[in-house]
Amino acid sequence: MDLREYLFRKKLTVTDFAKQINYGRTYVNEIVTGNRTPGRKLVEAIEKATNGEVTAKELLGEGE
Repeated sequence: MDLREYLFRKKLTVTDFAKQINYGRTYVNEIVTGNRTPGRKLVEAIEKATNGEVTAKELLGEGE
């Protein structure tokens, strides 16, 4: 699942999720909206924080 859907299903705001993974809200929002590709550290942080529900491949646009 993509990050936007994950946040919606978990009823999390971008701000709350960004705080959870210790990244800036603006940067995370750009990932959610698809305006920016995350770096390796952020991909790892998101995958870990979502318990693998959002995968590195999905974040990097490499598959579903």
